[in-house]
Amino acid sequence: IVYNNSVDKRIIKELGKYTNVVLIHPGDSEYIAEKLIHLGLSHIEADYLIETPFCSKYNMISYGTMRNYVMLTALFLEADHLIYFDSDVYPKILNSFTNENEYLFHETDFVGNHMKILLSSDDIVVTTGDYTGYYVVPKLNFPKLYDLLFGMQKEDQYERIVSGEEPVIQRNIIPGRSETHKIIGGNCAVDLSNFNFLPPFHSNMLVMDNECFLGRGEDTLFGPVIQKFNGRCIDIDMKIFHNCFGDFPNKPSIVVQKNIDRFYYACMGWIIRNPFYNFITKRYTDNYEEIDIERRYKCLELGSIAAAEYFSEERFLNFPKAFGDAYDKIENDTNYFYNKLEVWDKMKSLLRK
Repeated sequence: IVYNNSVDKRIIKELGKYTNVVLIHPGDSEYIAEKLIHLGLSHIEADYLIETPFCSKYNMISYGTMRNYVMLTALFLEADHLIYFDSDVYPKILNSFTNENEYLFHETDFVGNHMKILLSSDDIVVTTGDYTGYYVVPKLNFPKLYDLLFGMQKEDQYERIVSGEEPVIQRNIIPGRSETHKIIGGNCAVDLSNFNFLPPFHSNMLVMDNECFLGRGEDTLFGPVIQKFNGRCIDIDMKIFHNCFGDFPNKPSIVVQKNIDRFYYACMGWIIRNPFYNFITKRYTDNYEEIDIERRYKCLELGSIAAAEYFSEERFLNFPKAFGDAYDKIENDTNYFYNKLEVWDKMKSLLRK
């Protein structure tokens, strides 16, 4: 279990009755570092897998590095399988929703459904599913919103955001299966016996005006690389409940400050992610869509001005600069990623000995 601030000792004690529980804090990587160095990696090589640029200065760890802590710990503990689910998701599906007083959940075998498909074929490396519940952006509409989303490569979510009064539900509760390269990090399982197919998780960061921003998409980037390694990722069509605002069934409001903050940092995360995401999809997938960077930038400019006016917050004007800075450092980001891949491959070779 990876935790940031604290854990409920009662839950840990109860879980300990049934299985071995290992607690991992992202700021304490000594256990993993010792294992990697004992395995045969140098300190510099180990840092590529468990450290984050700017970590010491800003005390922030990238999403990709946090997920690697979990995967590496599971490997060194000789676990067979690894299941990721975030603290705000639950092993149930939102089956129906009429209003805030009338809704229905269906309990689901979260672990069993993943394991059933994960074990059904030797080349299935990851199983995943989406979420039910409210979308991460509350209902929102203002002039140039589409331009803003287009600039962030999220235009496919425009209709959902504009008409987002109702949460996502899933009426069909029978798990399915379909090939995918889109991994949802809070709802996925990994077959560690297929380690040869596995890349490391990876996400970028951006420092701008002495503030460090976390790029999103460490899970999105994971799938295409697995498929390039000839592994398979399967969507099991099990949309577990995501209580992302923490107060379901209340409808989230975009005018609440914490939700404005969440939207701002989500947008920054997508903007920071996109240059590297475009590189990965072009390099590792067959259905790459050519990105008109200049047009995206101009739309983001228009959208950021409109967002700053709508929220009365000048920080939304930072988006175009973040866009440019993220593209300016793409060469450094790709070099860092390839160095990480090289170290990861060396680690896999050492583990096989």
